[in-house]
Amino acid sequence: MRRLAALLFVLAVACSTAPAVSQTTPSAGAGATSSQRAEASASPSARVGGGGSLQNPTPNAQPPSTLAVLVDLFPGGGSYNIALVAYNGRVVARAHAQQRTPIPDASELPYVSASSSRVYYLDGDNSIRYLKPDGTTGLAGSVPGSSTVHAAFAVTPDDARIAVTLLDYSVNPVALTLYVEDLGGAHHIVIFTSNNHYVWPAGWHAGQLVVAYMGPSATPFKSTTVNYSSRNLTQYPYGPNPYGGINYHVINPANAQRISIVSGGGASGLPNASGSLSPDARTIAACCPNAGSDGLLVLWYQGGDRRVLTVHVTSVDWVGWFDSAHLVTGFYQSAEGTPSVVDLGSNTVTTIDAHGIVATMLPAGWD
Repeated sequence: MRRLAALLFVLAVACSTAPAVSQTTPSAGAGATSSQRAEASASPSARVGGGGSLQNPTPNAQPPSTLAVLVDLFPGGGSYNIALVAYNGRVVARAHAQQRTPIPDASELPYVSASSSRVYYLDGDNSIRYLKPDGTTGLAGSVPGSSTVHAAFAVTPDDARIAVTLLDYSVNPVALTLYVEDLGGAHHIVIFTSNNHYVWPAGWHAGQLVVAYMGPSATPFKSTTVNYSSRNLTQYPYGPNPYGGINYHVINPANAQRISIVSGGGASGLPNASGSLSPDARTIAACCPNAGSDGLLVLWYQGGDRRVLTVHVTSVDWVGWFDSAHLVTGFYQSAEGTPSVVDLGSNTVTTIDAHGIVATMLPAGWD
């Protein structure tokens, strides 16, 4: 979980001044043009505070090959958009798909899953398609979703296996089925069923399945969901992380036996902003210098130092990391900001010609 660790933290610390950051936009040839949000239209700056000195990350000898997967849930017409974005802000591939059939008040489930080579995405209720970095798309398989059954899934890094949750809203209480099978449908095994505990696949870690968990008394409805965010779940469907859980369980994919719990919003010391841990586990990127619903991006370092960038973010949105020197911002709502790539080594901000939340990174990097 090193590239996109959706952790939550209370952020309320004082700050002081530091080096300036320049802003750029990719050339037309790079395929990404957009205007930065007004608050960041001036030359962005950075600030540091706390004890000790702060240094920019050392640039890698090779640029990162990791891609950010942006998912825009609000283009209209019951559809959504996917964009694969490189470390320099260039959009390398796009896809457009249909959302699930709406079920009144049903909790939103994730639409995408990344392996080591491609992104898989749900198209409608039951078709699973893939998008490669070269723009190639195709049909990968299907799940038994319908107008009354919503499905979510996660594919293994080697593209071999898939875990699927089905939430059947035609019965009361909602019935959950979690199964694992080969991506082609063979070796199907149901590993968990329930009508009072709700989980769905988020990813795979070292051969084990990671599932998002709603909590011991939660039901899969927006009106009853507790996700430790004050935001409206119609506008911010997953709350403060891309998978919609309050914590995450690592389970055995053969029998659903729990191995460990990755704590989130359900932890003691309730947080008020979503943050992402860098690949080297030394930096947390999150909103904001002071507690609030939106503001500037802050980098929190080991030992208490921090760096404030004039890059607009919100407390319910989060960033992804290409590597320890490059990160990407995302937003649920286009009115609240434009996604951008931040190069911490050269202190540049590049706007992206696409919108959406950072749903995952490609490859997913869960191991």
